[in-house]
Amino acid sequence: MEEESGRDEGFKFSDKRRFTTEGETRQGDETREKESEQKGFQSVDGEKETSRPQPLPPMDFSTFVLSLAETALFHLGLIRVPGSEEVKKDLHAARQTIDIIALLEEKTRGNLTDQEKNIITETLFQLRMAFVDASK
Repeated sequence: MEEESGRDEGFKFSDKRRFTTEGETRQGDETREKESEQKGFQSVDGEKETSRPQPLPPMDFSTFVLSLAETALFHLGLIRVPGSEEVKKDLHAARQTIDIIALLEEKTRGNLTDQEKNIITETLFQLRMAFVDASK
């Protein structure tokens, strides 16, 4: 076999551990951290981000119900995974998630604000209709 360009590239080893075997911080590690913070990080779609992602809003009852609803929609095949062409349906998982929301409605009856009651009632109606459509 001939060498293509006459150079041997071989392996290059870099020790990227933060601490020495004695448990002390490696020299230059602080500099590497600061540089990586300044450079930012890559997002899922490959674009360079210059700031950290914002924290999620605090979880309340409505947000929890809508989160479960989004999970059910995913299992019904109505929400795709970013970057994926295929749609996967899991009707059993969708039905279980809808049943969990119905259980929450039953167990919290009389303890919800009007807005929370409307959200859970409307969400259940929409999910049940979507389930019927997906089952056909």
